[in-house]
Amino acid sequence: MAVDAKLIMQLREKTGMGITQCKRALEETGSDPEKAEMLLRKQGMDKAAKKADRPTGQGVVALRQEGLTAAMVELACEQEPTTGNARFTDLVNLALDLCLKGKIKSADSLFAARTADGTFADSIKALIGVVGENIQLKRAVSVEALPGGLIGAYAHFNKKAGALLALALEGADPASPVLKTAANDIAMHAVATRPLAWNREGIPADAVAKEKEIFLEEIKNKPEPIREKILAGKLQKFYAEKVLLEQIFVKDPDGKATIGQVLDNAAKAAGGKAAIVDFARFELGL
Repeated sequence: MAVDAKLIMQLREKTGMGITQCKRALEETGSDPEKAEMLLRKQGMDKAAKKADRPTGQGVVALRQEGLTAAMVELACEQEPTTGNARFTDLVNLALDLCLKGKIKSADSLFAARTADGTFADSIKALIGVVGENIQLKRAVSVEALPGGLIGAYAHFNKKAGALLALALEGADPASPVLKTAANDIAMHAVATRPLAWNREGIPADAVAKEKEIFLEEIKNKPEPIREKILAGKLQKFYAEKVLLEQIFVKDPDGKATIGQVLDNAAKAAGGKAAIVDFARFELGL
C-alpha cells in the first residue's frame, strides 16, 4: 500500500529522521503516524545504545540567566558540525529550560527531568537516532542568588567554557552598574584562570593532600626547623593559584588586586558588601 507523501513529510518534520526511514516506519505500522513515531523513537534508542561508547570530543558549554537564577550545561558530541545542527541547539535549549525550571544541580537530575515526550535522557537518545552519532550530557548545574542578590555570568565566545556565580549583598545596590560589571568580570576571569573553587573550603581534600605530598617530597632534605615554614609558603602559593577569591584579577593593570579585593571595592562603590555564595565553572572535556 502506497504511503501518503504528506504523512511522510509530517513524520520527518516531527522526528528529524530521513525520508526513507519515515516511509519505512509508516509502511510497517499501516500508515499510523503515532505508531510510526514510536517505532522511530525505539530505533533511535537502539542506535543510542550502540553508539554509547564512541568518543565525544566536541560539544558546547551553554548558559542562560533568568532573574536571580542561572543555569549551565555541557553537552558533548562527536563532531564539531553537529553543534550547529538546529536540533542539537534545541536540545541545549531544552536542557537549560529544565535546569532553570527545576533548579537542577546535577547531570543525573537533568537526565531524569520530565519533558513532553518522556525524560531528558529520552530526548538525547532521540537526537542520537537523528544525527547518527554519540551525544552525551556531561554536566548540568543551576545557581541561585537570594532576593537582593546578584548573578555573574560569562560564556566564552567559542561556546567551550563558561562560569556562573551568585552574590549575596549586604547594603549594596544590586542594580549598580559597577557591581554588575564586576560580577560578570569575575565570571570571565574564572573561565580564563580555571580555579578549583571560589574559596579554600571548596578545594577537594584529596587535591590538597596530593599537593602536600608533592611539596613534602620536594623539601625532604631541608632542615627540620624550616620545613613547616616552607610547606606553608608552598600551600599559600597553591591557594593563590587555585582559589578564585585569592587569584590576581586578570584585568588588573598593576597585577596586584585579588578577586576578593575587586569584589569588595565594587560592593563598596555600590554602597555595601558582597560575598560569593555559589559558583560553577565548566570547560568542555575538563
